[in-house]
Amino acid sequence: MDAESIDILACWGSNDFGASRINATGRSGGLLNIWDNRVFTSTEVIHSRHFLINIGSWPGIQEPIVFANIYGPQASRDKIALWEELSRIKNEKKGVWVLMGDFNVVRRPDERFNFTFCPRSAREFNSFIHDAGLIELKMGGHRFTCFRNDDSKLSKLDRYLLSPSFIDLIPSASVTALPKEFSDHCPILLSSTWCDFGPPSFKLFNSWMLRDGFEPAFVKAWNNFSGFGTPDCYLAAKLRHVEKAIKKWRATDRLSERRGSNYETKTDCRQPRHGG
Repeated sequence: MDAESIDILACWGSNDFGASRINATGRSGGLLNIWDNRVFTSTEVIHSRHFLINIGSWPGIQEPIVFANIYGPQASRDKIALWEELSRIKNEKKGVWVLMGDFNVVRRPDERFNFTFCPRSAREFNSFIHDAGLIELKMGGHRFTCFRNDDSKLSKLDRYLLSPSFIDLIPSASVTALPKEFSDHCPILLSSTWCDFGPPSFKLFNSWMLRDGFEPAFVKAWNNFSGFGTPDCYLAAKLRHVEKAIKKWRATDRLSERRGSNYETKTDCRQPRHGG
């Protein structure tokens, strides 16, 4: 599908938007940038087969802000050419940079699973990030963003790379990989709002499993739970029920542990002294 054929109005839900696009070449490529005209004003567009850059203004930010949508090539030599071209443009166009999209390369071996890792491509990509002075925020949500072969092959190809000045302006910025639905890639979201995910999760130490009373408390709570709702809600409620039972057991176990410790201390104090 060509980018020109996409009904942006139906996707956006408002007439007050701007857009720039480049069409796909064969079955690959094709980029589309959409923005809210009340928030961002585009003054310049730079594009090639592998990137679509909009430069403009953002309320509250004095410098120009640059949004670069990236679709990385497959071949290693083409990747090098892309990093060189982006570096040149970044040096020419000063401002707050936000690079986003599918870079088609990973930075470390742990960003691939059941895929061959290419050290050279990773090294060249990391050099580009370092030389361009860019920062990658830690991504929440999914660890990988690309799922292939019935999800048996996983890679982190999609990411945000930001100017340090962006972090200075929006220190609460966060990146999240959302669940995939219609593509083999996860959408990734850059948010300027700090998210509170609630209190820390319940901690369970392996050593507790060896203590008296843990297994009966766990089995009783697991087997005696009754609830209702969808499977995910039912499981969450059941785990909360088990968590409460373990906390109750741990409170009693901690008292026993302290009493045992006090007894051992008193016993040690009563040992006869030897020598002088």
